[in-house]
Amino acid sequence: MIRRLLVLVALVAAAAGCGSSSEKGATTTSTTVPTEQMSLTVFEVAGGALHARTVHVPKTQAVARAALDALGVNADVTIDAGTAKVDLDSATPEQTAEIVYTLTQFPTVHRVDVGGRTGLTRDDVLSFVPPILIEKPAANAQVSKTIAISGTASVFEATLVVEVRQSGKVVAKQTVTASEGAPGHGTFATTLQAVSSGAATIAAYAPSAADGTPQHEQDIPVTVR
Repeated sequence: MIRRLLVLVALVAAAAGCGSSSEKGATTTSTTVPTEQMSLTVFEVAGGALHARTVHVPKTQAVARAALDALGVNADVTIDAGTAKVDLDSATPEQTAEIVYTLTQFPTVHRVDVGGRTGLTRDDVLSFVPPILIEKPAANAQVSKTIAISGTASVFEATLVVEVRQSGKVVAKQTVTASEGAPGHGTFATTLQAVSSGAATIAAYAPSAADGTPQHEQDIPVTVR
């Protein structure tokens, strides 16, 4: 009798052990929620000249700091009374141009203090501004078929040509007059129509006075939605 009881106890213990083992092997799954993104324009120096580029960053209200991060500048920034103060003790001339041009695109920023210099405006970094600079749209931006194009130009008689090219062809073209001719830097703006969705290039150049060949051309790749 005692022997039978011992056998039953052993069987119960074994069954309990099996149940315990099963619970230890249980797994759980988790779902990662994608971070909402937003697009920003940053101005970077390449080949000695500023160019506008579109970047995608996590959505935030601290857009000035996000723009600096996209430039690779690890510094705090505060904005007060139209002045952006960047907590950066020193900066190369190229970094200064990138920071000043990038931050002054925001309507609340008119001047920048950075690298020991105060009250900097875009006029203080003109040596890095090419004869034609397309600011909008920036490179790699997504645009609608009706494309608003704007920027600055320092060209002969303030005359430049703006084109939209798709599949190797010019699909829209317009001669534009900037607000000021060389040696000044005038602003320009126009609207052109793309013919289809997909890849496109926005080109802007000054026609040569001698034979009309493109001078100071800037090409901006975009995607038409």
